[in-house]
Amino acid sequence: MTSGTLKDKVYAAVLRGIIAGEYNVDSVLSEKQLTEKLQVSKSPVREALVELCSQGVLRSVPRLGYIVVRYTDRNIRDILQFRTMLECGCLAESFDGITPTQLCRLESVVESEFLFLSQKDTKDYWNGTLNFHLTLASFAENEFIYGQLRQALNTSMRAYLQLYWDRWQDSSFMEPSILHRQIVESIRGHDRDGAIELLRRDINTFRTLK
Repeated sequence: MTSGTLKDKVYAAVLRGIIAGEYNVDSVLSEKQLTEKLQVSKSPVREALVELCSQGVLRSVPRLGYIVVRYTDRNIRDILQFRTMLECGCLAESFDGITPTQLCRLESVVESEFLFLSQKDTKDYWNGTLNFHLTLASFAENEFIYGQLRQALNTSMRAYLQLYWDRWQDSSFMEPSILHRQIVESIRGHDRDGAIELLRRDINTFRTLK
């Protein structure tokens, strides 16, 4: 296994740990700790941590280690503005070309969200909502946009875990899936402006969870 592959493995493991709440805000991670836990050498661990720092996920503190970055309200506003511009633009661009097969795939994702919601399966529900946005964006057939959105969604998830984890029982968490179902119906009804406005509302639902 190459160093690059090992670096990717470490990167994914740390990111999963943050998303799953294993590493909380202000948690300190060390190269030694991760080397022992993941059974890899120090070089790929350092490379992965440096990349996570460059993406704003971690912050390097000399003689201490790497700290999980705390999100601010300004960070959240910036992320949501970026997602709104990117996702609504994608939908506007791809709307006329969405096929019945693609629409059925999107609808299946939404129904899975409601299943996970009824089971109180937090992790799978959140992954389902992310899958909805990625599936919808994939209809634009632009790999660069898809990659940027995936990164923004991962950031949204980390911010959600930091700020709103204790609100899971709140009924407001049903709103994204309800909006997703309405977006599907708007696309089926050829209501371009309605679908885009619903998507805008869906993305910015994050602001109302406080």
